[in-house]
Amino acid sequence: MKRYLQFFGALAVFLAIVFASAWVTLRWITSEKTVNVPDLYSRNVVAALKEVGQLGLDLRVTREEYHPSVARHGIIAQYPKAGTPLKVDRNIEVVISLGMRDIAVPDVRGLSIRKAELILNQNGLSVGRVTQAYVPGSEEKMVLAQNPLPLAERIQENVVNLLVSLGPRPAAYRMPDLIRMDFDAAMVLLDSAGLNVGNVHYEQYPGVEGNRVINQSPAEGYRVSRSLPVTLVVNRQESFPSGAPLVRTRFHFRIPFGFRAVHTDVIVDDRQGRRRIFSERKRPGSRIELMLETQGEAVVEVYLNGRLVQSREYR
Repeated sequence: MKRYLQFFGALAVFLAIVFASAWVTLRWITSEKTVNVPDLYSRNVVAALKEVGQLGLDLRVTREEYHPSVARHGIIAQYPKAGTPLKVDRNIEVVISLGMRDIAVPDVRGLSIRKAELILNQNGLSVGRVTQAYVPGSEEKMVLAQNPLPLAERIQENVVNLLVSLGPRPAAYRMPDLIRMDFDAAMVLLDSAGLNVGNVHYEQYPGVEGNRVINQSPAEGYRVSRSLPVTLVVNRQESFPSGAPLVRTRFHFRIPFGFRAVHTDVIVDDRQGRRRIFSERKRPGSRIELMLETQGEAVVEVYLNGRLVQSREYR
């Protein structure tokens, strides 16, 4: 009887070893098996979990995000990407859609584009395509229309397209003939026509009376508007110290937007020396327009509350 017990005991140990070896071998074989990762984009996470489970894989949700086209609980991103070989028992990391963001679009019509952009950003939206047009009776940079319309909900994309005014269309004029005209009289004529003088160059031209216009751009008869600066060349008989001509240039600067007025200084540094040509307290958004008269290479500096904010070089 004792011999039989020993035999059955040895047989049980042998069978246990055989089954354990077979289990280890099977686990080793299956652990080396690979499958191709399926494409899970837009699939519902429950259905995707079932699909990858049949392949011996698993899902791990890393985060959730709003999406304009994939429904809630749909997959909008995965790692590894579709088609990648992956060993079984491994995870596929996915990002799940929260659906479209439920936003009521604010009404930004009649506001400046800067303020409209600020309000849209505060509501989780951004400015999309901006179309500009001249519109009589409207203010420049004012929002005239928007798409989607105000109070629209569940929009496809988190952007709002805007139509922005360029203001009234500027009047157009025919460029007058200023050649040989007295410079001061030419300036009065241009100002009365609403035209801006950009650069004025002084040259010596024998046989022509001093302070007379000897060249102009655009030429006589060309169609011009207030946005196109006029360049003049004026005859001056006397010589300049240091041999450099005197140049007149139109200077523009807009005070940055903010909440308080700032003290503004404009400094010019050229062959005539360093000098302050403007010093005033200006409101945010206001514009400074000056006629500079420089000699040789010049640097124009703008200071706001004593801090240098802009430096331009003129040659």
